Amino acid sequence: MKDTADMRLERLLAVAREEHIDTSGAEEYFETRLLARIGELRDTPAWYAFVWKMVPMFAVLAVIVALSALTFNPSRKSDMFAAITNSQEMIFAGSYLAGE
Repeated sequence: MKDTADMRLERLLAVAREEHIDTSGAEEYFETRLLARIGELRDTPAWYAFVWKMVPMFAVLAVIVALSALTFNPSRKSDMFAAITNSQEMIFAGSYLAGE
């Protein structure tokens, strides 16, 4: 059965190889159509171009938020790692694991 399937496939491929498709209609003015399509794509701005233009504004906004957080937070401690170094997380973890 496999031999007949292979022979049928080979005959089908031989017929497909002999068939010549006329592409002369698609070949005419191909460069003109291609350049028109490229020009059409260039005229429409992409969404990422707008995002890149907004990056400086987002950076300024981030700086403003950071400065205001540092300026208007009266309960700020001078040691930013105080919560880590005073072993509070170990106390909480121990009480959680003990079920308290």
